[in-house]
Amino acid sequence: MAGRPSGCTGGAMGREVAITGLGAVSALGLGVEALWSGLLAGRSGLRRLPEAAAMGLPVTSGGPVPFSGPTRDVALARAALDEARAHAGLPPGPLAAGFFWANALDTFQVGEGGLVHRSAGQCFQELAQDYLGPRRMFAVACASGTRSVGEAFRAIRAGALDVAVAGGSAVMLTPFYLIGFAALRAVALDEDAPDPARACRPFDATRCGFALADGAGALILESLDHARARGAEVLAVVEGLGTSMDAHDLNRPPDDGAGALACLRACLADAGRQPAEVGGVNAHGTGTRVGDVAEAAALGALFGERGVAVHGVKGAIGHAMAAAGALEAVVAVQSCRTGWLPPTVGLTRLAEACDLDAVVGGPRPLRRRRVLSASFGMGGQNAAILVAGTEAR
Repeated sequence: MAGRPSGCTGGAMGREVAITGLGAVSALGLGVEALWSGLLAGRSGLRRLPEAAAMGLPVTSGGPVPFSGPTRDVALARAALDEARAHAGLPPGPLAAGFFWANALDTFQVGEGGLVHRSAGQCFQELAQDYLGPRRMFAVACASGTRSVGEAFRAIRAGALDVAVAGGSAVMLTPFYLIGFAALRAVALDEDAPDPARACRPFDATRCGFALADGAGALILESLDHARARGAEVLAVVEGLGTSMDAHDLNRPPDDGAGALACLRACLADAGRQPAEVGGVNAHGTGTRVGDVAEAAALGALFGERGVAVHGVKGAIGHAMAAAGALEAVVAVQSCRTGWLPPTVGLTRLAEACDLDAVVGGPRPLRRRRVLSASFGMGGQNAAILVAGTEAR
């Protein structure tokens, strides 16, 4: 059935789940502070890719990060993981924790002998060896990062784990993916986006596709009792997970956003919350012509027209695929911690079909510290989590 929700377990059951550590590598720089300060300032990390331009590719804009070499996938992931663990006060080395990670695409990286193929499984195996609990890799397209965080939350809530490390990483800025997504007409071609800093324009009337990016996001989740017992700072709590499968089309969602709406409703039901309790939405917001319209329709159906503040980050950091939802979960936590929603970089004039209360021009106060962070992947694979500040509980 199109838009069939899955995994709804009811919001009042199980243990409370805290987030105690964050890590990020993005086009805005290394570390959570670089990501957060850049978003609040409305900066774009998208820029021209000299190698792509030299090869004459139709797409020469994206969101690069400063890692090189044939194991760039592992290097950027470990940078985010190390930051998150240090932030949470967890020691380096083997850790008694579950590991939930999204790196759902193979990579094709340039090595000394030419192009080096690295499978998603290789990256996962190298990262997972540091964790002594259950280990799971997620491959549900652009929803993978959000799903990894959500499933870690679900395992802790159920009592299966006390601590989990979750997130995702992706290396997308290679000729293979730049050409492939250009062929799908999903990314902004140079002819449509002459300014690389504005290649991705979520919900904008002139939107023309997303900008690919490299990146990684990592979060430490613990049962609230476990976090308190070891004296960890509780940054925020996860309250719910919702998932759905559109079963509609490989490359585009249904125009009415039915699958996205089912996912969002499942998330709120899982958390035991009502739409009026949500202060903001961290939108998937890819800047594609069909995806933004479907997402706006879903948000309108759930919250009413302009019923909730909406922002997106892909205009600033690009679309890091499997890492996107993890990075956006980090941003949602920061919003709940600080009480601010960053502006939507790249959005200057809302499309008529995207009638949202979009955050533009500068940060906006988050009056109800509860953020719904959503990811809607190719093939109709959807996931959303609800994050709340400690004072919102």
